[in-house]
Amino acid sequence: MVVLAFCFLTILADGFDLIIYGATLPSLMAQWGLSKSALANVHSATLAALMVGFLVAGPLADRFGRRVVMLGGSTWFSIMCTACALAPNFASFGFFRIAAGIGLGAVVPSAVALTAEFAPRKNRQLFNGITLTGYPAGGIITALAALAILPSAAAIKAAAKAGAPAEDWRILYGIAAAFLVVVPLMYFLLPESPSYLLHRGRKEEAETIARTYRLDFETLQDEQRAHEAADNRSGYRLVLSRRFLVSTIIFTIIMFCTQVLVYGPNTWLPSMISSMGFGGTQGTMALLMLQIGAAVGTIIGAILVDRGGATKTIVPYFVLGAASLLFLAYGEDIGAVGIFVGAFFAGVGTVGTSTLMYGVIAAHYPTAARSSAIGFTLGLGRFGAILAPQIGAIFATARDGLIAFMVPALIGAVLVLLLAVTSRASGPAARPEQETDPVAAE
Repeated sequence: MVVLAFCFLTILADGFDLIIYGATLPSLMAQWGLSKSALANVHSATLAALMVGFLVAGPLADRFGRRVVMLGGSTWFSIMCTACALAPNFASFGFFRIAAGIGLGAVVPSAVALTAEFAPRKNRQLFNGITLTGYPAGGIITALAALAILPSAAAIKAAAKAGAPAEDWRILYGIAAAFLVVVPLMYFLLPESPSYLLHRGRKEEAETIARTYRLDFETLQDEQRAHEAADNRSGYRLVLSRRFLVSTIIFTIIMFCTQVLVYGPNTWLPSMISSMGFGGTQGTMALLMLQIGAAVGTIIGAILVDRGGATKTIVPYFVLGAASLLFLAYGEDIGAVGIFVGAFFAGVGTVGTSTLMYGVIAAHYPTAARSSAIGFTLGLGRFGAILAPQIGAIFATARDGLIAFMVPALIGAVLVLLLAVTSRASGPAARPEQETDPVAAE
């Protein structure tokens, strides 16, 4: 499906961007003689920019359409990545890196919402899962590109001492900028969501697109009428209304936890593995295994959510993430193979859990507030992403850092259980699309 492909590619760009900074940290440090704290500050600022993109783009997508926001955000992100690749100094690099974060944050709520609104109802979480494997797929591409393009840690240090630091890292940012070639195709081929068009009163356009993509237009109309009967508000007014407030708060805290789990290990795992006495190649391979585990975990988890509900899937995923991080904390004792296995299952329980939550949030809210809900919960949840690099920089040993990253996994598991309880207690008024709400359906 065209929509699924474009949404996947958009999330893939986000996944590529997620890993690229961590993969290029050693080269950037050698290039401009940077400290860990300076690099962590830029990374945190970039994540703050992503948060701004999320918070602003969600309501814009609910008001002006998913398609327009995706096109604008994709174009901006690609141009800023080009500027990063050409940056003459760290100050300009940091500025362009932060600016790219705004554009990237803008596209994700629309991509997730579009996927949910074009997916077959019985496989909605599976389609979300396929789209969201773009995160680990992008990470895998980044890790492989880093292995193929970037020099070894020893070569980076030697080049820096010789006064001619290697600039291969620029190639990776150039690859990220190549997403710009997708934008014209998106302009001509990506349709607007019929659910959104119906909500905006553009019935004829909505029906034409629904028939073209074999969506049940009558069901879409029924959902729209049900929403109007329950509450005709939209955007943040609906997300923060009494009807959804408790769920919104819990979702936001859960996403805070998942963002710590995603950005912490993805930023520091290679450095942590190296500090345990392993080489840079083993660190990059561990990062690669983390992404593979995330991809596998997302697809399997999406199928399980469609069949058995979110709580029965996501709680074990959080626990698996915590256990895997604890296992990795003893890397000196488990050896390289053990690290690779631990990283695989950590990917399932950290990045995999985060991506599954995107689909759960999309299913919980009606069309009128879907992008806003995604933007709000993920946007404020990005405080976890901003904090995560700082956590890695604070702890003196890799073991302490990995154990610290376990805490949000355990908190997340408890909060998902709490969300299931509050969803049942709230009754149908809080979930107008009960059959698409995997938390409430259990």
